[in-house]
Amino acid sequence: MRRVIRVLLNSFGDGSGDIMRLSVRLAAVLWSVLAAIGVAQAAERTVIVVLFDGFAPAMVDGVKTPNFDLIKTEGAWSRHLVPVYPTMSLPNHTSFATGCWPEHHGVVQNKFFDPDRGADYDENGDADWLKGCEPMWQAAERQGVTAAALNFANRWNVKKKVALASVINPFVPWEETPSDEQILARGLELLKSNDAKRPRLIALYFRGPDHEAHVNGVTSPQVKAEVRKADAIVGRLMAGIKALPAEREATLIVGTDHGMIAVDPVVNLGRILNRHWIYARDAGDGGSAYLYLDKGESIERVEKVLGGYSQAFTVYRTGQHPAYSHLGHGSRVGDLMLVAKPPYYIAPSSSLPWYAHLMGMTWFWSDIFVPGDLGGLKASHGYDPAIPEMHGIFYAWGAGIARGKEVAQLDMIDIHPTAMSLLGLQPGVPVDGKVVSEAMVPAP
Repeated sequence: MRRVIRVLLNSFGDGSGDIMRLSVRLAAVLWSVLAAIGVAQAAERTVIVVLFDGFAPAMVDGVKTPNFDLIKTEGAWSRHLVPVYPTMSLPNHTSFATGCWPEHHGVVQNKFFDPDRGADYDENGDADWLKGCEPMWQAAERQGVTAAALNFANRWNVKKKVALASVINPFVPWEETPSDEQILARGLELLKSNDAKRPRLIALYFRGPDHEAHVNGVTSPQVKAEVRKADAIVGRLMAGIKALPAEREATLIVGTDHGMIAVDPVVNLGRILNRHWIYARDAGDGGSAYLYLDKGESIERVEKVLGGYSQAFTVYRTGQHPAYSHLGHGSRVGDLMLVAKPPYYIAPSSSLPWYAHLMGMTWFWSDIFVPGDLGGLKASHGYDPAIPEMHGIFYAWGAGIARGKEVAQLDMIDIHPTAMSLLGLQPGVPVDGKVVSEAMVPAP
């Protein structure tokens, strides 16, 4: 739209005298007419939102990333995208998409138990578990903008058999999901489409460095290879945007769900519960876990027993969580919450493979041990979001984005309202985040 007005102004001469004043008036009238019939300033803008899993800023250091580097010159970026607590994937995928704290969207861990539903949430990404917040694609569709959500959690309500976006890929088990290359190809196809009903919000999830960092370490060659792959994906999306017709514009937003930190000693939570005859079910992983006490179990006794492991984790009662948690007081967060202290990480009994139980790891092994050759993790997450290693990358480039702007810090919940603002839409209801105005071109 701005291009149209500039063409009008230029067609009336050199900018002096009555002709220029007339051209300005004509342009203003044209703008008013178009606005009156519903053509917004960002009417032809497409916003592509990308989430790479487990992408810590330090992973870019020492790796050739020409496309991320270009965004630092032509767009906005930050090394401090602060995740929500717990700094695990599914709570942050959900906050990234909804702009809500976990206390409002209800996804409080990768794995948790909901006593009210009598059911376990186990990294399934089903939107039926949401407690009222809208993913950006659902909010866009509600406002009449077609959206696509590929490989993202919360794109599908399994119970109601309803897709929350016009374009999604089927909701299948993790091992059956399309590859990153397939998701990229589909995203580019949607971006290039000339269909009048093409998506103007395209949300793409990619596996990123997460798995390789867990298994091989944050600075491993395998992680560097994944970073180069991510940079190539970004480059192809940027090229796709540049190839759009002159009357169309697009914006690229790139983020992640959490960072990574090196870990070693394992908190064998199943062994601790068995050793002290604590009657409870446990859920969680990495830097955090919940305990749901059986009826009749004494919270005072359990809290005192677990206090003996203060070198490895801190124990909080529900209702007394630290301010950074934003978890609320709901039953999903259990009776007690354990927050690990790096480099310790928690391996709840539910997360151990079947052979670990056969080996007696939850009965006869140590409460805390160094995994050595047992195949333990090299890096993990889930800790206090104030820890810098938990922070993630943020890049933004294209229409509406400031050039060469480093953003000191932003929150995971800010991605949703920022993307919606770039589309000229209102954020979902409710929303806790704010627009990252410092990354954007000031409004005229």
